[in-house]
Amino acid sequence: MPDFTKIPELCCIYIIRSLMIQRIQSLFLVAATAAAILMFFFPIANFYSETLGNYRLLATGLKCMDPDPKVHATFWFAIPMLAFVTGSAVLSLATLFLYKNRPLQIRLLAFNILITIVLIVTILMFYMNSVEKLTGISPVYEFGAFCPLISLLFLILANRYIRKDETLVRSADRLR
Repeated sequence: MPDFTKIPELCCIYIIRSLMIQRIQSLFLVAATAAAILMFFFPIANFYSETLGNYRLLATGLKCMDPDPKVHATFWFAIPMLAFVTGSAVLSLATLFLYKNRPLQIRLLAFNILITIVLIVTILMFYMNSVEKLTGISPVYEFGAFCPLISLLFLILANRYIRKDETLVRSADRLR
């Protein structure tokens, strides 16, 4: 009778080998994707004032934590940030599956690094200033503000190791 207790273990080994997770750059891409996705769950900044209320800036918009908000922000306020965060997470995940095409991976990573830098600048220059002008409260940065920086770090590391792989393959091709 076959041993069915080994099936989950064999499935995990197959998934890991098929995605090339054992490559360090793949782990960096998974970490960059996770950091981008974490922005949806953690606040970027809190704005607290006893007179004006408590506001929380999320990747999905500005939320008032009080029952009677004094400042209203529309859904369209967060669309650029939402697009950049989603784009960065999707590009990181797509790049992970393109491990057989390293030149395309390098180009997508360069574009993703650019998107992440634009996201960081947008958060710091536009969103923080806009919410501070709307509420008159200075921000207290939370974990979500550091997620794009973490994602950027992992994207740069993945790019570095993919470039190393590409130079290694090219040097091996020259020897043939």
